[in-house]
Amino acid sequence: SRARQHGLHLTSRLLFLHQTIASLATTITTSDVRPTATAPAQVSGRVELTPIQSWFLDEHTVDPDHYAMSAHLELAPGTDATLLEGALGAVVAHHDALRMRYTRDGGTWIQEYGDLPSGLLTVHDIAGVEDTAEVLSSAALQAQRALDLRGGALVKGVLFRFGDGTAPRLFLAVHHIVMDGVSWRIVLEDLTTAYTQLADGRPADLGHRTTSYQQWADRLTAHVRSGALDHELDHWRSVDPGRAPALPVDHPGGRNVTAAEQSVEVRLGREETGALLHRLPSVYRTQINDVLVTALGRVLADWTGAGRLVLGLEGHGREELFDDLDLSRTVGWFTTHFPVALTLPSGHDWGETLKSVKEQLRAVPGRGLGYDALRFLSLPGTPGHELRADRLPPISFNYLGQWDGTTARDGLVRDRLPALGHDHAADEPRPYLLDVVGMVEDGSLGFTWIFSGEVFDRSTVERVAGEHMAALHALVEHCQDPGSGGATPSDFPLAGLDQAAVDRIAGDGRDVEDVFPLTPMQSGMLFHTLAEPGSGAYFEQMSFVLDGVTDPALLERAWRHVTDHLEILRGAVVWEGVDRPLMVVRRHVDTPIVHLDWRGLGSAEQDEALERYLADDRERGIDLSVAPLARIALARTSDTSVRVVRTSHHVLLDGWSTFQMLDDLTTAYRALAAGEEPLLPVRRPFSAYVEWLEAQDLSDAEAYWRTLLDGFTEPTALPYDRRPAASHRAQSTERRVTRLPADVSERLYAFARSHRLTVNAVVQGAWALLLSRYAGERDVVFGATVSGRPAELPGVDSMVGMLINTLPVRVAVDGDAAVAEWLARVQQAQVEARQYEYVPLPRIQGWSRVERGTNLFESLVAFENFPVDGDTGPTDGVRLHGLEGADVTNFPLNLIAYAGDELAYALAYDPDLFDADTVERMAAHLDALLTGMVTDPGLPVSALPMLAPGERERLVHDWAVTPGVAPWDGTIHD
Repeated sequence: SRARQHGLHLTSRLLFLHQTIASLATTITTSDVRPTATAPAQVSGRVELTPIQSWFLDEHTVDPDHYAMSAHLELAPGTDATLLEGALGAVVAHHDALRMRYTRDGGTWIQEYGDLPSGLLTVHDIAGVEDTAEVLSSAALQAQRALDLRGGALVKGVLFRFGDGTAPRLFLAVHHIVMDGVSWRIVLEDLTTAYTQLADGRPADLGHRTTSYQQWADRLTAHVRSGALDHELDHWRSVDPGRAPALPVDHPGGRNVTAAEQSVEVRLGREETGALLHRLPSVYRTQINDVLVTALGRVLADWTGAGRLVLGLEGHGREELFDDLDLSRTVGWFTTHFPVALTLPSGHDWGETLKSVKEQLRAVPGRGLGYDALRFLSLPGTPGHELRADRLPPISFNYLGQWDGTTARDGLVRDRLPALGHDHAADEPRPYLLDVVGMVEDGSLGFTWIFSGEVFDRSTVERVAGEHMAALHALVEHCQDPGSGGATPSDFPLAGLDQAAVDRIAGDGRDVEDVFPLTPMQSGMLFHTLAEPGSGAYFEQMSFVLDGVTDPALLERAWRHVTDHLEILRGAVVWEGVDRPLMVVRRHVDTPIVHLDWRGLGSAEQDEALERYLADDRERGIDLSVAPLARIALARTSDTSVRVVRTSHHVLLDGWSTFQMLDDLTTAYRALAAGEEPLLPVRRPFSAYVEWLEAQDLSDAEAYWRTLLDGFTEPTALPYDRRPAASHRAQSTERRVTRLPADVSERLYAFARSHRLTVNAVVQGAWALLLSRYAGERDVVFGATVSGRPAELPGVDSMVGMLINTLPVRVAVDGDAAVAEWLARVQQAQVEARQYEYVPLPRIQGWSRVERGTNLFESLVAFENFPVDGDTGPTDGVRLHGLEGADVTNFPLNLIAYAGDELAYALAYDPDLFDADTVERMAAHLDALLTGMVTDPGLPVSALPMLAPGERERLVHDWAVTPGVAPWDGTIHD
């Protein structure tokens, strides 16, 4: 809740998935926008009972009024009773659940809002009393017994003042039906806030209200009755708490009631608690509950002799089911309790047992919320309602977390003191035979074992509790062994692995950060690389110059810092023995970096040295199974310049990500050169995109792409000089770069702005027209590279990885339409396609009518958002320029455009299929089309000139047809 108050959108799910500050930093979002279903200023009327409330009212029939959660607190010296009562009233007024009242309508309990109660605080002045403890306990019990469901008296406070200088105390009893452990923290914090404000002469202001208890109860009830949780039914039926093994009780006929309740307390030392909380989780990627339940399960299995156990577990219940609800500071009883079946491995191997229990706990759907929700909110006659007949298992376990921080030596609440009175009526039946409650206080983890002395001998419970402590000691010792550790399938939920595959891929798990599937684009790259070994497909050699680098050793450190920062750079690929290819991200990699000194070479000799290095480097290739999939060469070309060569595989990064990586590199180098630790921008991990991609529904996308490609049966022909043989694998290894003159580029940009067109749409239109005229077809299809960065995914713009996708673009060339009007249609088609741009190309091709085994298109357009030569221009000390090299694609012809001061574009082509003259002529025709578009936007599309300067004269004079011979009706290229 404090994170939310500071604008950080932090959820329990994020805390579950990302259990370190560093990991959370890459996923947490900041926003001033609060959930839309904000609590109304005033609430009234009937409130649906939540599952835990329904359970309570069904099961606790002896004296339901006497069922409290109490706190005994030491207050600051001199606490003013009047101000304290005002602060308590402000808390009750702010938190609507504290104003509930309960009535019965026949056999049905009704929960509704009542008026603000009075008499919240009673003051007891204790002086000269012989038995102070008896007075305290009696007053506390009186407050607990004064709670009244029907009258709405759900909060009772007692202020104890002593005449001997002892600090005052507050005993606060709140009926459990509107209170849980999380709510206690909120209430005590708000009580301190309100008291401080009143003491300063200000009105009490506890800030904005979060979602009301009424809103939550209504939404949860509707959610269950909509069938949204019905998919959990099979799991809950399989638990079958009725088959839980019986505990070996000492007195089978004894009463299990509050009056017979006793407790045994055991505690770990601070050092072992610290190890348990902070060092153990990383060994097996566990949460504290995994470890505690593992130790408890082992002890119970030994005690009962059963291989299958059923425990009752509790959760906080504040799950993020609805994006527009915020329960972070809502007071109420949200607790979920649910049964968990555990089958422990034979033997006492702690590693095997811990991994097994961890996976069984992870298999609980929705962190257990659905069990009681289905039991108590499902309508009679529905499948969920059948669970209502389940009986509770004999033992419950509840870890309350860390209570440190609820008191402060300079605040209103100074300390938590031992319990007073009795929270429950003496004759109230206890739900479980054994309750085990864990909590960390003052840095020490303790457990309270609560039981009926008429059912168990104290010695029995002391023995079992001691064995639990011994098991925790053994677990701590095991996890501190360097040979321990391991990951489990739930650590990599996207990967879909079983335990054997996890062990094979991740080993002990210590050096593996993440495992997730390749995207369809990455899988396609992998397929082409493996199918054409040695072809150079998607093998990248990027070379550029960094000016302002006087210390290459610092540049090496900067590279390593960037590699540590960007997790995708530590990835490698696994494709054998798995259902689909996976990316395995290591925690640490040692990037090969070599240093070369070319300062003694002339410019031409440096170019020759670069070519030799690139040729030798290509011969080495890249092993996709070994991280990192990159290596670096740093060649000094002068005392202040370094030629950098980065060899990698395209499966890791797209172009936009490459330049974000280079931005991080220059940032890191500048910081290191200044003697500072680099502070690089926080970026969400690439796996967040993979997770988003995996969640997409393709049904609407399929309908869109089928409609778009309907009637298209063969790829648009290209002007090949040599048609590819069936066995030919296209490789765009050569390129020709063209730049429109600055004045034409500026006119083109102005034309685009004035007609609300993107430059990308203009370029795609020109390419479509070029293909149409070469092929003699009005209907053309080519590929386009899209960013693949969905706007709805937070942080996607700064994400680093392979997010681009290749999609078909179908353009109908309307010769009668004005250029600007037609380009607007081309752009509108781009906009419509964007919502479905995540679909993998092979899937789209399968939805088309193009023959299987035939490409949907043979040319590709990529509009880049970074300079063709990578020139960053003048910067603070370090300038990147002279970028050379590009990845090789498996398309025979590619148009790569960049809108800088000049519109630059490169035609990358397969030299086995095209001559350089043909590509040069195509570039000239494209240049002419772009120029013609901006010269007269009102022209019909069919009237746009395509001939390069001088080409018309050659056609008219040199290539004119012989008089009397009919002209040939083929295309120009043919």
